[in-house]
Amino acid sequence: MNNDGERKKGLLLPALLVTIVPGAATVFAIISRNILFLDYDHVLLGAIWTGVDVFFGIIFRFVFKEVSTETRLTVARRMLPATLFFLPASSILTPLAGYFLANDEKIWVIGNPVVDAVIVIALLVVLTGLVTIFYPSLLIAVGHKNTDDSVLKNRLSLICNGALVQAVLQIGLISLMAYWVVFS
Repeated sequence: MNNDGERKKGLLLPALLVTIVPGAATVFAIISRNILFLDYDHVLLGAIWTGVDVFFGIIFRFVFKEVSTETRLTVARRMLPATLFFLPASSILTPLAGYFLANDEKIWVIGNPVVDAVIVIALLVVLTGLVTIFYPSLLIAVGHKNTDDSVLKNRLSLICNGALVQAVLQIGLISLMAYWVVFS
């Protein structure tokens, strides 16, 4: 196996772990129907997901503007495979745990304006992530070694912009859910 193949193989375990561990925790929380565990799972996974988006949307953007193409490509290819697994998983698991939590607490009522707003914003967050983060990350992760610098910059810029939009939407969603829980 060549050096690039060994590197990709070495990234598989961390990428799988950042998907399997939260997935197993969410499934266990849903099956157990333990409100406290569901709450911890939903809040912790949501906080980590939002933190990743803030990191990509703010910190990653400024760091990547100043580094060489070679460094940019190396870091992107090393970091994005795990991101490809974690972000879609967290964007599904967090709302799933939240749905079961809200349902078990009997505050999930379609037609309630706050619930409807949560649904719309959550769908926007997931869609934004799939279009602006997942797809360009996939293109970088499986892309050719000799990716043009302008293409790489455009894809990374799209990822960072998407993460920033997603982080802003998530903070709005978190605020709305906090209001909903306190005043429901």
